[in-house]
Amino acid sequence: MSLQRLHRRRSAPQRPIQQTIETQHQSIETIETQQSQTNQSQKLKFKSTRRKRIWDLLRHIPTFTIYFLRLLAFVVFLLPAFVVFLWHYVTCDRVAVYYGDCQLYIIEENNANDNERERDSIGSGKTLNGEKKDVCNGITNREKNHKRNHPYFSRHYLDIYGSRTPSSSPEQTNTDSSNISVNKKPVVIFLTGGAWIIGYRMWGTLLARALVPFGILCIVPDYRNFPRVTIEGMVQDVDRSIQWAMDHVEEYGGDKEKVVLVGQSAGAHIGGVVVARKVWDWLRNERSAITESSMKCNKEHIVDNMPNESRVEMSPLKSTYSPQQLCGFISTSSPHNLVTMRPVFHHHGLSASVQKSIFGGLMGDDDENNSFGEEEDVFEKWSPYHLIMKSHMEYVKLLELDDGKSSDDRLELKDVFPRLCVIHGTADKTVPISEANEFIALLSKLQIPTETKLYKGWSHTDPILEAPMRGDHSYHGDVYELVCMWTGENNDQRHKTRIFDERHPMLQPIGPSVLVEAARFC
Repeated sequence: MSLQRLHRRRSAPQRPIQQTIETQHQSIETIETQQSQTNQSQKLKFKSTRRKRIWDLLRHIPTFTIYFLRLLAFVVFLLPAFVVFLWHYVTCDRVAVYYGDCQLYIIEENNANDNERERDSIGSGKTLNGEKKDVCNGITNREKNHKRNHPYFSRHYLDIYGSRTPSSSPEQTNTDSSNISVNKKPVVIFLTGGAWIIGYRMWGTLLARALVPFGILCIVPDYRNFPRVTIEGMVQDVDRSIQWAMDHVEEYGGDKEKVVLVGQSAGAHIGGVVVARKVWDWLRNERSAITESSMKCNKEHIVDNMPNESRVEMSPLKSTYSPQQLCGFISTSSPHNLVTMRPVFHHHGLSASVQKSIFGGLMGDDDENNSFGEEEDVFEKWSPYHLIMKSHMEYVKLLELDDGKSSDDRLELKDVFPRLCVIHGTADKTVPISEANEFIALLSKLQIPTETKLYKGWSHTDPILEAPMRGDHSYHGDVYELVCMWTGENNDQRHKTRIFDERHPMLQPIGPSVLVEAARFC
């Protein structure tokens, strides 16, 4: 009996131990399952959003098909004019130059690529390979290869028109080589439109064709479109191209102190964002400098008053030029306020989810409700209208720190902005004229002088396509006069012999007016 009892006592605790072991196995399996689920969620989280953007475009193929057919009919009607258009683009005084070798942005892109590779390696357990670095130059081998290899299909090219065209008129041809170097041309940087999706630099050909014979150097940069990048990448590309022009335009006969930025439609929107952000960055830097110089002793006050990067929605642009270096900005048919334009975009085929994707918002699983009340801060973030309002708020903060100066010595907000001009067609259905009126009212309220030109009966694309194709160069003439006025060319004796004359051979109609008028109804 004693042996049996002893055996029972020894065997009795075995059941709880087995249960404990089974419980531990179950917990281990649960932990492994949770870890695998976490890894899968991390992989999904860090997956590139580019696939989502492409899928979102594919979902709206029927809508895009309708608009594509309308665009196709538009092209068919204008086919005779487009033949001349393409021939001029191929044979004119044009040089294609790669502007993607700006070191300020190359380093930023490499850091972004490293971050993306690092995120992708989280789920797979891979590590980043180190790169040899040139200690003397402070750049990696990859950066050197980036400069040497210019991808043929890269969107970081720009067209320079008129670099080989003489700057002086035939009546004033000067053989003195010392004067030839002095006669640098005013520069127009033209940003083409395309709904942020189909933009291409070739659309600036007609503007360059009209301005080059009158002594203007035209630069038309390309920029990446959606879905390859969101609006942030487009703004960076345009900012980079402007920086390149400031650094290299004199190599092609231009004057870096006489640069005017011109944009149409989406290009005007991107240009407006760049100008407004450069003003905002400049005001923030000024406020930081004043705070640091005047409040060195009071460290707490410095912390409270200096702009905190963590509170700022967007980091400063990487370029080094100031907004005052631009002699002016001409905004043509631009959507200035994306918040109010959202229903209009949806009506023209850009659904709510596509809009969110373009401007950096989060895409939902569906957009059947097409709610326009969510994520308005994303659209305010990329609206020139709201960015100028934020610049004014920054300007008010700067004035509070600069109270000691007299009213005559105080900086005015209009002095920070380049000179502005808003151009719009009264019959524009893509971007209603109310957009221009509200934007002009805001600038007037902030006491920022603005030129205004409204073309009666003109559509969204009339300034850059239909009007010049039928020989109406009112828009090009206005751009030319503004450039001459803002850059001081009106005071130059050469300007008197280069009056914009629509009888010039390059300004004649390039297509039958009947077909051009028919295309306007597509």
